Amino acid sequence: MSKVSFKARISNISLVDSPTGEKLVKIELSEDRELPGPVVMQKGENELAREVVPIVSQILRSMPGISGGKVRIPRLTVFFTEDEWERILDKPNIGEYLEVVFDGKNLFIKKTED
Repeated sequence: MSKVSFKARISNISLVDSPTGEKLVKIELSEDRELPGPVVMQKGENELAREVVPIVSQILRSMPGISGGKVRIPRLTVFFTEDEWERILDKPNIGEYLEVVFDGKNLFIKKTED
């Protein structure tokens, strides 16, 4: 079996209550993906439209608030007990990137550069 891996960003670290009342540290990993650009339909062969459409698409992508640019996709959520969290010496921070690797039997999560 081949392994599956992806890079995800820590988007949230929060303290939550378990059903038993125990405090848990919740770490949410997400991936930012580009939104597809606008779709332009045209009728027939039009040389001017072929030249203008890429320019209009680029302008729309560059305008804040119109295209959005990226969307956050939830990828993995990990829970630690307070004791487990305290034993982690190099705690992860929001915004850091982690690599998640699944080889069919094991799941590995490790820090990456970037």
